[in-house]
Amino acid sequence: MRSIILSMTSQKGRITLPIFLEFIELRTKVASVFPMLLGILWSLYRYHVFTPLNTFLFVLAVLSFDMCTTAINNTMDYVKAKDQVYRKEKNVIGRHQLDFRQMVEIIFFLLFFSIAISLMLVWRTDLMLLPLGAVCFVIGICYTFGPIPLSRMPLGEIFSGVTMGLGIFFLAVFVQAPPQLLVSRFVGQWFQLQVAWGKFLEIGLMSLPLVCLIANIMLANNLCDLEEDIRNDRHTLVFHIGRQKGLLLYTCLSMLSWILWLLYPLLGFLPYWAWIGCGVAFLSYKSLGRFLEKQIKGETFVEAVKSFVLFALMYLVVLILAIVF
Repeated sequence: MRSIILSMTSQKGRITLPIFLEFIELRTKVASVFPMLLGILWSLYRYHVFTPLNTFLFVLAVLSFDMCTTAINNTMDYVKAKDQVYRKEKNVIGRHQLDFRQMVEIIFFLLFFSIAISLMLVWRTDLMLLPLGAVCFVIGICYTFGPIPLSRMPLGEIFSGVTMGLGIFFLAVFVQAPPQLLVSRFVGQWFQLQVAWGKFLEIGLMSLPLVCLIANIMLANNLCDLEEDIRNDRHTLVFHIGRQKGLLLYTCLSMLSWILWLLYPLLGFLPYWAWIGCGVAFLSYKSLGRFLEKQIKGETFVEAVKSFVLFALMYLVVLILAIVF
């Protein structure tokens, strides 16, 4: 760790704080921060539980692991790049002529730090957090690392949406009060597990819009990078289904999020006044139109992020008001 801090100077080839933030792509952390905040607030609103220390540890674990997976992604893109223009001029490692070994050291530090914090959470909550968290760790690492990373396959949208939209939301609820969701114990030679399946379904439904919109961020990225991905042998979902079907899928996922929001008050999950939030759907519709018109990374990819942030902010405000009033 000391060598990493000492090397954050302004010299050529060394990593400065701004370059480090670019390496871990701080701007993309909204995809993990919002599901985390919404899960915490849902637990407080629906189940009336909040555990400050567990929440703090969970936030540290999630953010450090999210930074780790992004760092792995940028490193693997640099290693596997066949397009030398991308490797030397677009990838953060090549563009800033960074020390490859140092980048690997940063990745391992972030990984071990998040594992250590996660093990503390297992000790404070329930043994079942260990396999649940391990699944998320494996998916996160395999998403960008290995002979054929998940991000280079047609599975990227599914795994990113489910892991971040559902996984983080669920774990944010789980760490508040595990007995609310499941109870595990050893009885003699038996291991007993009791699951509150109704609450599992509730959490799944309440996180589904986040799953759709996070998957859309990945989908939008692949739509914008289709030609570059082809040059670098990344066979993403868009590569297989084509641009037009990819845009249709993007549209359907965008609309599904708002349809689900209309259903929540009818199912008793949110108060009826939550429908007021649909007033911002018009802004989401305008953002959708701008992205469908053209898919250019530097111009319209941000529309996918805007759509997610818009919905998540509306969700956040509704939950806060529901808790207060």
